Amino acid sequence: MKIGVITYKDELRQDLKSMLRDYLNLVAEEVKHDPWRFEVNIAEALDFTFQNLSDFTPPKGKIFIAQNSNQTVGTASIKKIRPDIAEIKRMYVKPEYQGNGIGNLLLENVIEEAKRMDAREIFLDSPPPFKPAHQLYEKYGFKIFQEYPEVAIPAELKIDWVYMKKIL
Repeated sequence: MKIGVITYKDELRQDLKSMLRDYLNLVAEEVKHDPWRFEVNIAEALDFTFQNLSDFTPPKGKIFIAQNSNQTVGTASIKKIRPDIAEIKRMYVKPEYQGNGIGNLLLENVIEEAKRMDAREIFLDSPPPFKPAHQLYEKYGFKIFQEYPEVAIPAELKIDWVYMKKIL
């Protein structure tokens, strides 16, 4: 398997949309249960993301796409939320490709981009059931901490939500 990580470009829009839909479906499946009992409007969330895609383009941020022989298999995004703080959003690897180091490659690219953006810290929020992702973040030096003001999730989801940060 030959995995490469590239910067998002418009011709990958449908691939990105498909992966983000898969990611949102995964989140929606988890949060429909206790303690959240929350229904995610996936179409609305996708529309919001693509209406605000400029938040993830230089100089504000960047979207990374992992590919296996030109097939899109993963994504991760980073954006500046304060002059010295960046935030990771929607890191996802297709289930059939998990366990092949793709998450590592995406996270390494995100961390390097945060440094290029002169961030001193990286924040993220994550659903509690995503324990393998939390373990990956911890492997790269992320620590659990408190909710930060820029968290863009509904209040109903904040029960037991995981917030992490890494000092660069």
